[in-house]
Amino acid sequence: MRRRRRDEHGASLLLVLVVISVVAVALSALLTRADSAQKVTAALREQAFNSYTADGALQAAVNNLRNSSYNGESGQHCFGLSDTLSLPTFTPARNLLDLPDSAAVTCTADPKQVVVQCAGSDCNRPDNAILTVGRVPGEDGISIDQPADSTLRIHGDVFSNSTVDVSAGQLSASGGVSARGLCSGTLLGTAVCNLGLGTLPAGDDPGYSSVLTSAPVHRNLPTCTTANSVVTFLPGYYDDAVGLSRMMKADSPCHGSTWWFKPGAYYFDFHNTANPLLDTGSHVWTVDDGNLVAGTPVNASGAPLATPPVPAVIPGACASPLTGATGGVQFVFGGDSRLVIGSGRAELCGSYSSSKPPVALYGLTSGDAAVTDRTGASALTPTTVSLLTPFLLTATPSRLSTVDGVAATWKSTKVDDSAVLPLSGFAAGAVPTGSVLESAALKITHRHKDPATTDKLAVSVDVGSGQPLSVTAGGLPGGSAYGTETLPLDAARTGSLAAAIYAGTFTGASLTLTAGLAVKDDVEDIDAVRLELTYTPPALRKASGCVVDGPYDGSGSACALVRATGRFSVAGTVYAPAGAVDLTIDSDGTGFRAGGVVRALKVAVTGKVTGVPFDLPDDSPGFSFALHLKAYVCPRSVLCLPSGRPALQAKIGLVDADPSSPVPGRRKVTVLAWWRPG
Repeated sequence: MRRRRRDEHGASLLLVLVVISVVAVALSALLTRADSAQKVTAALREQAFNSYTADGALQAAVNNLRNSSYNGESGQHCFGLSDTLSLPTFTPARNLLDLPDSAAVTCTADPKQVVVQCAGSDCNRPDNAILTVGRVPGEDGISIDQPADSTLRIHGDVFSNSTVDVSAGQLSASGGVSARGLCSGTLLGTAVCNLGLGTLPAGDDPGYSSVLTSAPVHRNLPTCTTANSVVTFLPGYYDDAVGLSRMMKADSPCHGSTWWFKPGAYYFDFHNTANPLLDTGSHVWTVDDGNLVAGTPVNASGAPLATPPVPAVIPGACASPLTGATGGVQFVFGGDSRLVIGSGRAELCGSYSSSKPPVALYGLTSGDAAVTDRTGASALTPTTVSLLTPFLLTATPSRLSTVDGVAATWKSTKVDDSAVLPLSGFAAGAVPTGSVLESAALKITHRHKDPATTDKLAVSVDVGSGQPLSVTAGGLPGGSAYGTETLPLDAARTGSLAAAIYAGTFTGASLTLTAGLAVKDDVEDIDAVRLELTYTPPALRKASGCVVDGPYDGSGSACALVRATGRFSVAGTVYAPAGAVDLTIDSDGTGFRAGGVVRALKVAVTGKVTGVPFDLPDDSPGFSFALHLKAYVCPRSVLCLPSGRPALQAKIGLVDADPSSPVPGRRKVTVLAWWRPG
């Protein structure tokens, strides 16, 4: 048998198969890599589109805020009606088959950071934590009485235009202590004393102005009937220290209450010794019970409340201007009016301003009361005369208004005859509520014919409310000459006329004048009937009396504008350059939170103070408050709802010349951070 010869046909086939397999694997890998690269490119392109969209959305949100008046007040939203800025179809479609991209930006405000600064005229804090401007011989500018192991801490500079006396313990001021006179006791840190009376602007009275330029509307005291309640006071002028003190005593009907003074300006000028309609007493308003809260009430977290609680927790009961709150008070004191915090507690909160300190307590240094004089040529005269009178047509307003010999005339028809002459008008114009009647009188110029008798005049004066006032003239002997009789009215200043003047309801008077003649055929001529008044309307009056007397040491005849043995906290600035302030400070260290300018400061410390009773806020960064912005992108979608992880985030600060009244379009924006979530 013949054997088949071997050849290489099988091997060739195997080689072909191997080559094909290798080529196929290579092509497959190449195609896979190309597909991956295409997907990566598409993903990068998508990411870039989303990045550009998110960046544009944030810029749109920033521009929206720049052109808005949003300032973070309660009830406001960042973007008008919402805290989300919706940007539908914000960017164009990538191609003809795609939908455009949409975006949305959410906004969340940080707690407000108020602008505290002292740059030129826009200085909204004092230069010193404590500035005493008095140079009264024998009166220490700053006097501190405390235990030997106690340190009274002050944040800011301290300047005394006279002396500093630390009887025991230590005084520590972060900015240092300066005094024109001698310093005694232990002063920590920088202390420069005995400077003399050279030119040192740091010790000048800054001359802050009050929010009041005239006396506000007079207010009666609120009703006091329920214990442990909220007794509400409205801004205005209060003149009754006795009534205020009686209300705020432990035995009053409304004891244990919270005395809430709503936001606004209050003027305290007490007239208990000058106005007989008020209970007689001193001009010292004493808070001996309850808690006085002046300003916008807040809870422990600082959120505003509709009304303060009972009892209120002091300090921290009202919104501080150092948080940007503008709903504060200013307590203005005039004359010799004083405030004493006894067994009660009190907190005053001022209002934030970007250009002036938040003065919460103000002692006037200028202004005087002026008496309104309606006598002589300014006396009140009748404008209406009744026709139903025996004087008939001779009785006219013009005849009875001036002393000119042209009179209203009546002739008696019997013995002991009389005639009634009704007059009205005597208009005084607007009399401000709270005015105090000083004097009132009727002046009647008249004569009668019979020389052997004397006429009689009786007058009843009705001012529209209260009991009419009755007065009788002595009468004149007969003759050809006119005489003028003066009839005092409401001499005690407690009758209906004084009450109408005080209530501001006096608009005029009606008089019933009765003339009496003793003999028949006698003639009564009444030439003029004039009502003369003097009254003192409310006015801003500079500090006076014992308030400005010195030296004050707590024991003599001089008195402090404010004296507090109970807890007294001022979230704001105290400005009383003509008066002394006398404070007893407990362990909580409550005091002035935005500096004080006073004539003299006397401090007594009980125990060991752990806080900083007198504080001056530091200058703050140059933005009002910060906002967190989050941008969300919804590719190929007509609308975008913010959810999931944001594409871009930012933190910005809004800068306004006056944060309380932003001007759209003129706001500055500070970008504090700009980042993409990792």
